[in-house]
Amino acid sequence: MTRRQLLGLALVAGLVAATLAVRDRGGGDDDGLAALRTAAALEPCPSSLGPDLPALTLPCLSGGAPVALRGPGSGTPTLVNVWGSWCPPCVQEIPALVALQRRAGDRLRVVGVSTEDPQADALTFARQYGMTYPSVVDDDGRILRAYRPGPPVTLFLDPAGTLVYKHSGTFKTAAELQDLVRQHLGVAL
Repeated sequence: MTRRQLLGLALVAGLVAATLAVRDRGGGDDDGLAALRTAAALEPCPSSLGPDLPALTLPCLSGGAPVALRGPGSGTPTLVNVWGSWCPPCVQEIPALVALQRRAGDRLRVVGVSTEDPQADALTFARQYGMTYPSVVDDDGRILRAYRPGPPVTLFLDPAGTLVYKHSGTFKTAAELQDLVRQHLGVAL
């Protein structure tokens, strides 16, 4: 077995153990999710993302108010990354997204879309990888189906929330991601 396969297996085992632990404490109820939300320390979700997104309202993974995806932009360039804890390519690119978010500060916003993932698994994954940026919950994969193929899929939204670029697949390097942000959103990092 390769090192990558062993790491993937270890991740899956950890997620299963965390899910079982949450269930043992109350079936993954709101109390269990509240503890996972606190541990993940996610930023609050925005109220909306942009006019080009589907007319859906999705729950915020951090437990805040639901997010109307279609709506006014925030005035800040935004990356919307569709991910799942069960997705090996997502695991590969999350460190680059986390680093980008930290480096960009308030010049660029990153928002995740956890797709087809139990919230306990998504919160455990976010904590494990240091994903403090907000995510919405796409339980039934509507966003995933709207922006095939994937995950991962990353949408580049300009300050008005207009979709200017869609990237399907994994970012190979942090430099590739930074180049795409500069090219499509005009943000140099």
